[in-house]
Formats: sequence, C-alpha cells, structure tokens
Amino acid sequence: MKFLNLMRKHFLLKRAQKSAYFFRFYEDVDLNKKVKETTFIVFDCEATDLKPKKARLLSIGAVKVKNLELELSSSFYRLVKESEVKAAEIHGITKEDLEKYGSPPEEVIKDFLLYIKGSVLVGFYMKFDISLIEKYSLNIFNYPITNYKIDVFNLYKGSYLGQKSLEEMANEFGFSVKGRHIAIDDAYTTALIFLKLIYPYREEKLKNIPLFL
Repeated sequence: MKFLNLMRKHFLLKRAQKSAYFFRFYEDVDLNKKVKETTFIVFDCEATDLKPKKARLLSIGAVKVKNLELELSSSFYRLVKESEVKAAEIHGITKEDLEKYGSPPEEVIKDFLLYIKGSVLVGFYMKFDISLIEKYSLNIFNYPITNYKIDVFNLYKGSYLGQKSLEEMANEFGFSVKGRHIAIDDAYTTALIFLKLIYPYREEKLKNIPLFL
C-alpha cells in the first residue's frame, strides 16, 4: 500500500505541476509528523447525482481539526451557483438558494483548495466527494487533489465487513445527528467520529495510519 501511495503521489505531482496554480494550492505534508501535530480537514459535499460524472456540486462543508481539537471558528461552508440545477429533494437545497446565496464554481473550488492546503483530508465513504471536487478542480484549474486522505470508515471497520451509515456510526458513539444531508452538519458529525477514532493513534506518525491518495 505504501508503494502504491508513492507511485500515486509521483503521478499526482507530475500532473499538478502542469497547473499554473500549483504553487498557490500545493503544500506537502510530512508523513513523519505525529498525528496529534497534523492539521486535518473533515469535509462533505452535496450534489445533484450519486454518479460523479453526472453530478453537479451544490455545496461543500468542512471543519478543521488542529492538534486534535475542532476549530469551529474556521469552518468552511459554501453553496455553488449552478444554472442547471432543479429543486432538490434530499438535501433541501433549491435553485433559489443557489441563486441567492451561491458563488460561482470556480470561486468555491479555489477557496476550498486554499482551505485544504497542507492538510490531510478526512471524509466518510469519501471516494464520491473526492471524485466530484476533483472533476471541478481539473476542469477549472487543471489541478488534481494532491492531499493525503483518510476515510473514517477505514479507521472504524477493523474486521467489520459490512457498511454503516453516518447516522448509525454517530449513534454508536453517542452523538446526536442533526441536519442530515447538509454538508457542514455532516462534516461536523464526521469530525466528532474521527476524533474518537483517531485519538488512540495520537502519538503515531502519519505514515503509520491508513492514508491514501
């Protein structure tokens, strides 16, 4: 797995360096740092479809975890102004919301890439979220997501082979869940679970936890 990460890192950096925004967005993470000294960004997205190729990004919510403490004062939440979006059902975001409060995709993605610079990304079943954001970052800035990532479920599962919803896992740890399918609320819930799961690894080096690229 470490070899695959090294190969993937090499590939991503070669691709990212072709972007005119490389030095603006990129900052490496020292894998020899301890977990407790690392900045993590826990994030979630809402979209129009469950398939990244078809999906339109509606919102990004993220919270920062620094020194294993949640920094709510520096949280990130943005709506994306998308002209082709119809009224939403699950997430409750309407076309009117996006028109009134949303920002253009290029502005939201730029701000998010700056927000996550030099951090490790954290999510819950995050493959979809990463694929969606990277679709935009490549189209707009020719820049792939180069951050190391960790999925909360990979920390949790151990020998567990099934699947669990975010709500089920939160309930297991005694956290109440509010505002499901609102990106910033889901990011906050994910962060609480992450802090619970990562704490036993606090003295470990980053390279010893299940990161991927």
